[in-house]
Amino acid sequence: MATDRQESWRSITPGAWFIGGTSQPPAPPPPGAPATPTQQTPGTPQPVQAVSTNPTPLATDEDQLLSGFRVLDLTRELGVFCTKLLADLGAEVIRIEPPTGDPLRQRGPFFKDVPHPEHSLYFMYYNTGKRSITLDLEQPEGQALFKKLVARADVVVEGFAPGYMDRIGLGYEQLRSINPGIVMAAVSPFGQTGPYKDYKASDLVLMGMSGWMQITGEPEWPPTRQGNEQSHFPGAQYAALGIVAALYNRELASGEGQYIEVSAMEALLTYYTENHPAVAWLLSQTNVGRPGVRSRMTVPMGVFPCQDGWIALGVVSAGEWESLAQWMVEATGDDAILDDKYKGGTHARQAYYDEIIAYVIGFLAGLTRQELFTEGQKRNLAVLPVATVEDMLNDPHLAVGDFWIELDHPVVGKLKYPRGAFDTDIIHPPRKAAPLVGEDNEAIYCHELGLSATELGALRNEGLI
Repeated sequence: MATDRQESWRSITPGAWFIGGTSQPPAPPPPGAPATPTQQTPGTPQPVQAVSTNPTPLATDEDQLLSGFRVLDLTRELGVFCTKLLADLGAEVIRIEPPTGDPLRQRGPFFKDVPHPEHSLYFMYYNTGKRSITLDLEQPEGQALFKKLVARADVVVEGFAPGYMDRIGLGYEQLRSINPGIVMAAVSPFGQTGPYKDYKASDLVLMGMSGWMQITGEPEWPPTRQGNEQSHFPGAQYAALGIVAALYNRELASGEGQYIEVSAMEALLTYYTENHPAVAWLLSQTNVGRPGVRSRMTVPMGVFPCQDGWIALGVVSAGEWESLAQWMVEATGDDAILDDKYKGGTHARQAYYDEIIAYVIGFLAGLTRQELFTEGQKRNLAVLPVATVEDMLNDPHLAVGDFWIELDHPVVGKLKYPRGAFDTDIIHPPRKAAPLVGEDNEAIYCHELGLSATELGALRNEGLI
């Protein structure tokens, strides 16, 4: 007989599933941070842990897609977006931090530029909707507590070096002997096997070794890294999708968990879409060049300066060219751009690239981004502003869709967050800001695992939590 949870999974339309280190000791708490019982002699680094007199209830909504599923989060930079997605889908995600706090809390930028474990905006973004407990996995007592948590969990996601979890007795085989239904995912730079498996990697290394830098930048420039650590996202997304699929299989078919291995480098390789470098090499033994911000194949197409910033412009069809050319004449009074040699499809203009780009730059220099966007829409042309952060925060389209949500953090207060890509009748935006260090220690260790307050205090004094 199916469980209630199995019945709820069966009610979902099948097509709906295809949805596209050592930590440093924290600084003393800033003004306004909650008091902690671990503060001792000034100057002595101590863990900063929240102590709750009112235990946090399970952060699950019964109508959420992954309601009722518990995830133990041991990720680092490469996997933390995975567990954020699972939390956004309604899973109860428990971030397990070292007693001194998660190393990711030491990453900036920091609220008001004040470094502190409860000020990391990086940590706040990637951990919305999660809970937090502290635990030293290096100690036998900590490993025993973790195994008790595994017995009550559905998923473990880890981002340690390959082999680390096995070495401390918490590998997949050990965990599945405790809980045969556990789904475990490991996200690492180069996977769990192979000659590169023990290599460490930053975003720069991954973008280089995956070949992305070879195709990014201006043609005459050196290979260029993309902004915002883009290498961290593909692998995390694959891990999240794999976990959801493994849970689906467990609930409706096998009844057993699975082990999911994700290589960030391999995930990046699958994200090539245009002029795939591997295909180009197989066909002609040539490296795909860096296209830059302006195409030489489609003219004009690219990013150009205007009166108050930058715009992206793309003209493909003969009709679009006629519309742009007429607009340029009206704006500049120069009708040279109407010369018949420039007419036709995009290929007809390739031979006149330099001339056309000079005309376009002169035309754009006299208009603002808003003027170009508004008039471009009237003329059925793709002329769009390159948005700044301020533009995005005030974008009327995003405002109508309630893309920006406000969450209240107990230390830094109310901040705006992206809602995320998921928003349906059974998927809701994050409703809770990132947790404080160890915010849920009492709720989970005492109210779930049955430890007494005295035992919890002893664990804290021994540095185990």
